[in-house]
Amino acid sequence: MWVCQQIGITPCVYLSKLNNLADFCVQVLIVPRVLYHQEEAMYHFLEETILLRKGEVITGITIAMLLGLGATGTATGVSALVTQHQRLSQLQMTIDEDLLRIEKSISSLERSISSLSEVVLQNRRGLDLLLMQQGGLCAALREECCFYADHTGVMRDSMAEQRGRLAQRKREREAQQGWFDSWFNQSPWLATLVPTLVGPLTMILLTLIFGPCILNKLVSFVRRRLDKVDILFVERMQLP
Repeated sequence: MWVCQQIGITPCVYLSKLNNLADFCVQVLIVPRVLYHQEEAMYHFLEETILLRKGEVITGITIAMLLGLGATGTATGVSALVTQHQRLSQLQMTIDEDLLRIEKSISSLERSISSLSEVVLQNRRGLDLLLMQQGGLCAALREECCFYADHTGVMRDSMAEQRGRLAQRKREREAQQGWFDSWFNQSPWLATLVPTLVGPLTMILLTLIFGPCILNKLVSFVRRRLDKVDILFVERMQLP
């Protein structure tokens, strides 16, 4: 055989073609690799293969358990997200209720100030009538007259706008609220019970779905391994 740099391995080399290509070839002798093993070494190799197969079974079971635990963790995370959304909705409702109470308090204070200003203006007109001969109250006191600037209208408009925004947010929240959220609102203890039961229930469900399949695969694999071991044992016993 010839091993050339460009042509590769070839049984024959043509000198004319070799001269044109300016290739470099070396004559070699190729001998096939033959390995000889004793009988004990072969049985030892087969036993290692069986142990390797057992390790693969254990690895498969471990992977299945990890997948089950991962699915359980995913379900628990989803339930935690749902619970977090529920908590945020409750927090928003609490804030809106507090803002509504503040708006009512400010509206009551605005009505009190308006009533007080009406009383003060009425008293001012009465004193001006009593002191009309002296030029009115300001002239009798020899002070500059003070005038009342009513800004309660701005406050009234702001509170009305605030009430409108709170009512709109309440309508939007009720429109976006599904049956699941309303169920949690009617029974707050479910918010704690459901996340606790989701993980075990998911694990049981996955076991019921994939458990028989994994068990059948495991039993068939063990049966094939045992049959192979029995055959090897019989062959070994039959050897002289």
